Amino acid sequence: MKLWLVNLPKQYRTAAHILWAVVVFGLHALPTKSFPKITFWENLGPDKIVHAFIFFIGSSLALFSGWGRMRSAIVWICVGVLLEYYQFFFTSDRFFDWFDVLADAIGVSLSIWFLRKQ
Repeated sequence: MKLWLVNLPKQYRTAAHILWAVVVFGLHALPTKSFPKITFWENLGPDKIVHAFIFFIGSSLALFSGWGRMRSAIVWICVGVLLEYYQFFFTSDRFFDWFDVLADAIGVSLSIWFLRKQ
């Protein structure tokens, strides 16, 4: 069974990929007070799961847009690192977190693994 997204014309898949990248940037630019306070497992909790999930989706959309696995991995992991630097330098209440970068890389890796060609 093919995924419905694969059957869409390439320009729609590319548009979805670009739109998701904009959403990811927007989420990283929001102040932390916009998010609910969760103290559960401070460094390994829901925040890291959300990071892995949004980068899983981003990398998956890149793959569906026709990007290769290596290109998708490199670009989306670099996006994760650059967004952490953005948070550090351009926001007042966010900071650079290597655990976020690790969660992003795990999400990208899972995407590439789940969507590998059989």
